[in-house]
Order: sequence, then structure tokens, then C-alpha cells
Amino acid sequence: MDVWEFETDLYTDQVVRWSTGRRLGGEIDVRASGTDEGAVTAAFAAACAQTVDRAKDPGKYGDSDER
Repeated sequence: MDVWEFETDLYTDQVVRWSTGRRLGGEIDVRASGTDEGAVTAAFAAACAQTVDRAKDPGKYGDSDER
């Protein structure tokens, strides 16, 4: 599910930045933001690919299945 939020503490003037992280309960959060639409689109695709890998191999990212 896509969610668009404006969070003032996460504002960036960088061209692009992205991250993935596992939330409590096992959901994986994907974030991509920046000032260049094309770079953000590409970063979001990379983050989604990492999310799939993260779901398949949680230990690779330091995630634990025990939550």
C-alpha cells in the first residue's frame, strides 16, 4: 500500500535519499524522498527490490523473525 506523508522532521533538500526498515510486527517500511523526481522514482524501485530481498533473507539485514 502506498502512503504519502509530509513529515517535517524527515524533510530533505538532497537530490535523493531512501531507506528500508522492519517495523515491529514484521512489516517493512520503504521510504524515498528528494528533490529530483526521476532520482526518487529510481530510488523507490531500488528500495522495493531491497524490501523483497529483506523479506526473503531477514538475517542479511539484521532483522529477527522473533518479534
